[in-house]
Amino acid sequence: MPRDQHEQRARRLREAMLNLGPTFVKIGQVLSTRPDLVPQVYAEEFAVLQDAIPAGPYREMIPALAEDIGYHSYDDFDPEPIAGGSLAQVYRATYQGEQVVVKVRRPGIKDLIETDLRIIRRLVPLALFLAPDRFSFSLRNMADDFERIILEELDFEREAQMMEEICENFAADENETVTIPRVFRDVCSERVLTMEYAEGMKVTDLEELEAKGYDPENVARRVANAYFTMGLDHGVYHGDPHPGNIAVDNDGRIVFYDFGMSGRFTPAMQASVINLYLAAVNRDVESIIDELVALGALDPDADRAAVGHVLELVIDDLEGGGDVNWQQIIDVVVGMLREFPFRIPPDVMLVIRVGSIGEGVLRQLDPEFDILAAAQAFLREHGFLQRAARMKLAEARSDIETSLWALLRLPTKLDRELDAREQERTAIPQEIVQNQRRQTRSIGYAILAAGTFVASGLALPVSQISATVGIVVALGFIILFIHSSRQQRR
Repeated sequence: MPRDQHEQRARRLREAMLNLGPTFVKIGQVLSTRPDLVPQVYAEEFAVLQDAIPAGPYREMIPALAEDIGYHSYDDFDPEPIAGGSLAQVYRATYQGEQVVVKVRRPGIKDLIETDLRIIRRLVPLALFLAPDRFSFSLRNMADDFERIILEELDFEREAQMMEEICENFAADENETVTIPRVFRDVCSERVLTMEYAEGMKVTDLEELEAKGYDPENVARRVANAYFTMGLDHGVYHGDPHPGNIAVDNDGRIVFYDFGMSGRFTPAMQASVINLYLAAVNRDVESIIDELVALGALDPDADRAAVGHVLELVIDDLEGGGDVNWQQIIDVVVGMLREFPFRIPPDVMLVIRVGSIGEGVLRQLDPEFDILAAAQAFLREHGFLQRAARMKLAEARSDIETSLWALLRLPTKLDRELDAREQERTAIPQEIVQNQRRQTRSIGYAILAAGTFVASGLALPVSQISATVGIVVALGFIILFIHSSRQQRR
């Protein structure tokens, strides 16, 4: 089908979602970040829904403020919203003499969304029945993912907790390169979030940045490093990095707003992301597949040989492509893995979203900005590459120790096997049996000596003591081998 027809269909779908209400608008917004489920032309059209919700009248917001906070808790409250979305609206106010921003959930939105979610849950089996098999894995998981994401985004107490946690994480930064608006807990609830009014220049306003004496390229690097620090060091993410949510204050610090789409990574996921990057750098396809399974992106029952072949083609294609950006990489990988039981988990999708949108923002500051090179530099400077290498060496040492104990038990096992065979071969002369035992024992000692020398060499970068002990043990096996060989000759 020609692209213009796809664009027409996408436009009609977007309009239908807008008419169906907030839940379906949010579905469209989520689908706009899901290249594993919808073609790029649809994703681009659905992205329009991010700013498609008109502001609601102020009088509708008063009940939430009055019931949860107390309408007169604020010194002053401007009824004209400064921002709005499908789930909430944002206002300026004054609280205890300080300028604040108040985010208020739209009235009745939670009940409406829960009703829509019940309908969607009933439609999922039908969608799975009609969809091609290759999409069933993604659709089945996306239904659960979407419900969790939207219910979390409705909970402003959770958003307040995330803001406090991220603010505390950056408080240890001696250079004070990042600032997060302070939360006023006394005037917060599940439906109302009150935070400090943190003024700043829009991060993509190049003229104002340069007028204030800030280098846009340097700002781009600091924004990228802030995101890497959050994700890889602190284990949290800010999932909505569009230009309206990032600013630079008068002191040159990076300011982040709107933490509705935020969350935490597990230590296992952080490790998997780093290991996935290392595996990609080393073209280790088997390790890439292992990490995709560990992240929940690939069905464990998928054909590993076929997936591996596709990944090799992806790597070859990208290596021959010259200047490749983040979005191109995602498009190629997702496009080629679409035929498999492959999906992108919500947390991983938010990382991809941060990379895609963030790279677009950063390239407005620095047209030559390479987010992958920046990630590599960050991993190297903060010791992640060395840490991963040490983990690999530790795993190798563990494997070596296990193998060494198995080798040490080998002579005993050989003796038992020979004793068993000796009982079976009672007709064979005793001298021949003993000579066979000596010969087998000599071979066992030779194998043990060689294996221990190799293990010692591998252990040397990790522990010199272990390597020295291994060499001494290997020399012992050589002496036993020589002694056994002499007995055999006599």
